[in-house]
Amino acid sequence: MLLPALLLALSLPADTLPRGDTATYASEALRTLVTEAAELNRHVPPGLGGYRSRLESEISIGNRRSERVEMSVSLEQVASTLTWDRTGAYEQEVTGYRTQAIGTTFASLGLFRSGWAIPSLYGNRLALLFGRDTSEAARRSARRRNPDPLYAVHPLAADRERYYRYGGGDTIVTMGAGDRTIPIVRVQVAVREGLPAKSVVFIGELDLDAVRRHIVRMRGFFAVVGGPKPKWDLLRDAGLQGIAYVEAENAEAEGQFWLPARQRFEAHASSNSVGDSRAVFRILTRFVDRELLPIPAGVEPGTPGDSLAIRPFRLVIAPKDTLAAFTAWSTELGEMTADVSAEDFNDVAPDRWRPTGPPRFSLETERLSDLLRVDRVQGPFTGLGAVLRFRDAVPGLTVRGAAGWAWVEGTARGRLVADLRRERTIWAVRLQRSLDITNDFRSPFDSGSTLGALLGRDNYDYVDRWTAGGQVMRFVGARQQGQFRLDVAAAEDRDVRMNVDRNPLGIGRPFLENRAITPGRYVRSAVTWEYRPDVTLEFLRSGAGMRLYYERGDGDLAYQRGEARFTARTNRGPFSFGARLDVGITDPGAPPQQLFELGRNQNLPGYGYKEFAGDQAAVLRGGVLYRFPVLSAPLQVTERFWLPPPAPALGLSAQSGWARASTAEALATVTALGSEPTGHPRTSIGMSLRFFGGAVGAVVAKAVDHPDSPWRIFLEFGQRW
Repeated sequence: MLLPALLLALSLPADTLPRGDTATYASEALRTLVTEAAELNRHVPPGLGGYRSRLESEISIGNRRSERVEMSVSLEQVASTLTWDRTGAYEQEVTGYRTQAIGTTFASLGLFRSGWAIPSLYGNRLALLFGRDTSEAARRSARRRNPDPLYAVHPLAADRERYYRYGGGDTIVTMGAGDRTIPIVRVQVAVREGLPAKSVVFIGELDLDAVRRHIVRMRGFFAVVGGPKPKWDLLRDAGLQGIAYVEAENAEAEGQFWLPARQRFEAHASSNSVGDSRAVFRILTRFVDRELLPIPAGVEPGTPGDSLAIRPFRLVIAPKDTLAAFTAWSTELGEMTADVSAEDFNDVAPDRWRPTGPPRFSLETERLSDLLRVDRVQGPFTGLGAVLRFRDAVPGLTVRGAAGWAWVEGTARGRLVADLRRERTIWAVRLQRSLDITNDFRSPFDSGSTLGALLGRDNYDYVDRWTAGGQVMRFVGARQQGQFRLDVAAAEDRDVRMNVDRNPLGIGRPFLENRAITPGRYVRSAVTWEYRPDVTLEFLRSGAGMRLYYERGDGDLAYQRGEARFTARTNRGPFSFGARLDVGITDPGAPPQQLFELGRNQNLPGYGYKEFAGDQAAVLRGGVLYRFPVLSAPLQVTERFWLPPPAPALGLSAQSGWARASTAEALATVTALGSEPTGHPRTSIGMSLRFFGGAVGAVVAKAVDHPDSPWRIFLEFGQRW
């Protein structure tokens, strides 16, 4: 599960803090600016009594891969109403909820001890999410004894100079609000050294209205600092690391006050077993509308009794029938988080993820399968990896290595990679021996099963591939959503055979023989263009994506191969729609590992495993999911553990595939593989009854062109359209 990894990682002592400057303020002008802003920010403006606002929040759980691509496995949309006044009184009432999931088995509402929306940036202290520090959750026993929220020292607090140093102060942008022009000044906030033990501080940047000295935006992260570090920390020694970022944007209300408009909380966690990959827990909140409230009775602005007190962020969850009946959503499920990225916070990243600093060496691998995997060729495979990041010594240069042993096959495999990153471009050289997959039209995130063979599932065919070559990758677009990649390498393909005929637990059927390949040496060249590879039918990000791919081999194995993929996914009210088209063509005389194979696990669920093959192929997949308006409220099991709503949904899907052998030579290769051309488009249809946001479903599928073929009935985890 991704969230437990996040919570574990957030319990690490942070190594994220930049060293402070030698002076409290970088200039006298900056001192004046911060002092004036602090004096104003310490108290709520006299004319502001409070406000009531309708909120929409989207909570996503997913993974950011080392290729800078994200996948979402859980989406939750929460409607709530926030009421706040100048005395600090706060109540956030949850009034609506809906969800969609791939595999998670909890509802995030149970994680919140208090309201998660920050009502204002006024005052001397800031309450933190979940009632805990957003960069650490260390000292758990102390927290169990004292579950009250932690409060961070506001960077504009009266006692700020004891904790912070300030830099910057330049005007970064000029914005318009009504009939006035507002220059925005950015102030960098760093921490002093020698802070009191367990000080909760903010590190990041403040954007200030340079005219009225109000906070427009606050962006950075919180940390607990000061006091001795533990001599031995199991989580740190295990290589777990995490941090949580906060971005709070204000908007001017009635030309007088800067009040919340958009807030983002984002927790990242990683470990040495997944390298640059990170688990990501994200909350985006929009303040949809706002009603200003009068000054509370008995409060006179400016008097000693007019105090913004630290009070609990009271969270109220409406009854289940109220949550289920809510329909007044202003955005579609998945829309708020569709275009954001974990890369957005790179400039305030922790030391491990920051590209600057002294060289850093660590024992880590790029993915879990480098440490452990099981398949029918290798049997158990175990390995280790290491990374040297040169950082300031050679900016952008990283050297990675991984090696392991296949215990049944008796074979060593591994790789050595050096890559140089320059802004949007990555240059890399690679030397490796790998067990590559020959399956076609896979999901962008499908790099093979790690432990599926232990459960009797190994629906892949393999080739032992040696490569030595280089790569250049260029990220394009405003949010780097496009990727251009060029690969050139000397390669050799070797045949492998099945060494494990069934899983060691005796589950499932015996494994199939690994399909034969043609061995040989060749020069492999490939060009790839991808746009939005994070949009897939297997995960939850909305949008449209595409991939264009060309590959050729020169040498013993001579061929040319082209592929195109187009994907779209969206949510509209209770409906989810998805479609994907794959087309491919290769030389009729290409080696068998370059042909296209279709079947049960290759996007035609009503047919046999790789039943069809050819040198030309196409697959069209589409589906619709309708969520019934019943049982759509989350289920509370304990105070802190909630299950997602049963939320029954009806799914309809269709998959149509076509494979052609264009010549007698291609037909002979297809026949030797034990497959056949489709002859005409082959179509499967499926119907499913899904629960828990679509995470699990009972599916029936049938081959349409075989009237007498039986319906296949199976249980499916995740969503495969």
